[in-house]
Amino acid sequence: MYCLERSGTVPAVLCIHGFCQSSAYWAPTVERLGQAGVRSLAPDLPGFGRSASVLGPYTMAGYADRLAALLGERGQERVVVVGSSMGGVVAQHFVLRHPGRCSRLLLVATGGAMADPKAGAAKAAAMATAPWDDEAVRPIVAGFFRQPLPDPQLQDLQRVARMASHQAAVESAQSNAESQTLERLHEIRVPTLIIQGRHDRARTPEHGAQMRDRIPGARLEVLEGSGHTPQLEEPEAFHRLALPFLIGDR
Repeated sequence: MYCLERSGTVPAVLCIHGFCQSSAYWAPTVERLGQAGVRSLAPDLPGFGRSASVLGPYTMAGYADRLAALLGERGQERVVVVGSSMGGVVAQHFVLRHPGRCSRLLLVATGGAMADPKAGAAKAAAMATAPWDDEAVRPIVAGFFRQPLPDPQLQDLQRVARMASHQAAVESAQSNAESQTLERLHEIRVPTLIIQGRHDRARTPEHGAQMRDRIPGARLEVLEGSGHTPQLEEPEAFHRLALPFLIGDR
């Protein structure tokens, strides 16, 4: 499994990307953490990015367990976890399945359950029978952002999305639609920050409030200029909130 890494102090920060994304979406955060002297890891999940050929299972729980194994291989017993979108769902499963492995949790543009799971499952089913090509990924990538991207950046991120295996895209979308962690979020007992974009159509600030109200002591911040990818849409505002939390007391 490919992993973008920077050396530094521990606990390391584990950055988990979303659906049809890769470590590229966390590269600016990894660089900032490296400049602050903090160790960080941003893997490409199995089936995505440079890990497109890595076999599944392509499920939220399967990804959580695979990340725990990756950390074991890297000698990282306990980490700070940040996940965005589907990666935020994986992060929730990671903390719930491996509670002793997480010291802090940052959830970005995610939720404890889809607003319409049946619609999510239907999209996954439709994806299974459609060609996996540029036409398929173009609306997926466009939906990550509030404002249209410049063509060069859009093409780069469409290329990242297109790298995903068709099977991984379908199976992870199905698993994400079925995932339901809301009723277990009270089990999370680590400091938790939630960041949502005001204009996110997929995971709204209301999704963030649902998680905040269930995770003891959690804090919710809403970025007013962002859609579904605040770490790239409002990088300065996002990192002003995220970096102090991720670095914590060292």
